Amino acid sequence: MNHFDEMTAFLYLDGQLERAQASELLAHTTECGECRVLLESLKKETLWLEQSLQEKDPVPARFMAPARHANVRWGWATALAMAIAGVLTLWNGVVEPFEHQLNQAGFSGGNLMTMLVFSGAFWKGWSSVLSLFSFFAAVVFGILALVLLRRIWGRSAAVGMMLTIFGPVALLLALLFMTPAAYAGEVVHGSHLSYTLPAGQTIHTDLFVFANFTRIEGTVNGDLFVWSNEVEVDGHVTGDVIAMAREVRINGQVDGNIREYAQTESINGSVEKNVLAACQDFEMGSKGRIGGSLTLAGDDAIISGNIGRDITAALGDATIDGAVGDGIRVRADDLHIGPDANIRGAVAYTGRHEAEVDPAAKLASPVAFTHRKEGPDYSNWKFYWHRAEFWGAAFLFGLVLLLLMPRFFGDALRASKNVLPSLGFGVLLFVATPIVAALVCITVVGIGIAIPTVLTWLVAVYAAQIFVASWLGEILLGPAVGTGALVGRLALGLAIVHGLEMVPYHVGFFVHVIVLWWGLGAIAMAVYGHLRRTAVVASPVAA
Repeated sequence: MNHFDEMTAFLYLDGQLERAQASELLAHTTECGECRVLLESLKKETLWLEQSLQEKDPVPARFMAPARHANVRWGWATALAMAIAGVLTLWNGVVEPFEHQLNQAGFSGGNLMTMLVFSGAFWKGWSSVLSLFSFFAAVVFGILALVLLRRIWGRSAAVGMMLTIFGPVALLLALLFMTPAAYAGEVVHGSHLSYTLPAGQTIHTDLFVFANFTRIEGTVNGDLFVWSNEVEVDGHVTGDVIAMAREVRINGQVDGNIREYAQTESINGSVEKNVLAACQDFEMGSKGRIGGSLTLAGDDAIISGNIGRDITAALGDATIDGAVGDGIRVRADDLHIGPDANIRGAVAYTGRHEAEVDPAAKLASPVAFTHRKEGPDYSNWKFYWHRAEFWGAAFLFGLVLLLLMPRFFGDALRASKNVLPSLGFGVLLFVATPIVAALVCITVVGIGIAIPTVLTWLVAVYAAQIFVASWLGEILLGPAVGTGALVGRLALGLAIVHGLEMVPYHVGFFVHVIVLWWGLGAIAMAVYGHLRRTAVVASPVAA
């Protein structure tokens, strides 16, 4: 007897067989037990399948509902606004009072940031940025307040009316009260790589000069900003002189301050206020005069002119053979005080050798000499107390990282176990980041990118020790299970790292450098791994 197959049985159950074929199959099942059992089994399976497909809620509704994404991530907006408000609070409560004290000491400038970049040599718009931050923070907080009111009231029409009526008024008032003053200035690119302001000619604004050789013989009725190979001021500048050059020569008159970074600087003219200089060689002739203070950092300095106030310097070799109206604070390898020196204040000198004072020199009091020791002073208990403070600060920082970002902490800890790749990436990141940031600062827009990059880099440099110390703690105590065990390993590892950094004969320095590179590379590898995982997860969603 021939049996029918499963496909024929399925067609019979679905009613798709012709009447003659269906009658023949039904007659066959009455005589064949095997085919009858097969037909009954397929009939039950079909019934179960139909019942399962007819379930009212086979999948929970929360899984079937499409994901809803807000157009605006209010959490990030709130965090950004609070961060900006925190920056403004720090600026107004700490930085500006400190800047005021610096102004009293002779470091004038629009604000601390412009002073740090040579009183606005790169950009005079930092006050505009602060005003923009204030306006942005106020706008974000205002929008958040309106959103909360809308949710409370539930009346979108009323909120829309308020926005329509009061929105333009608030924006106009903000622009009126917060718009910063505009700046003007004349920018000159020297023809044939040189620029000269002839005698008798006056520029009634700030002057910006970019040239290979710059000579000022006329009058600049404002500030002089100059980027040049050689700078020579023989004329009159009524404002400040801010210079970045290989060689700077001041033979004329400057009514304001001098802020410069150069290889060599010589002053044989008159500066009414203060001089702040970072240069390799500094020379002030007997005809030179500074009405205020001299702040100097460099290698060799010869000061023979007249300084109205005090001198603060960090030098290699210093020679003072002129008049100083107040005291002197100098840190150098050697100090020489010549016969024409007339110092009316105290002289505090820290160096390797005692000062050489000519008998003809006039001093208000003997030189207070402090011998400078190379390396840390292991005999002083303050040294160990400071090391304990450094350990405590690093431990607290690591604890905050562990509690706030446990996943990233674990990724960086695992990355630190790959010693050689971490060291390689760490060296590259440590060297390349400042160079790239400096190159980006060539443009004004690049400054806004470079500053956050450098700040993030500094935080990463400090955090490098955290992950290397945690790895060292796991090596000694075994893998950590739980947060408490990891905290203990972090504390032990930091104690060992800081203890090794105290070893003399440059051993501690090399330990510090290796830990820095190692941990910095581990951080870079952890960040890269996180970004890679995010891209892999996001790609199917995008598809």
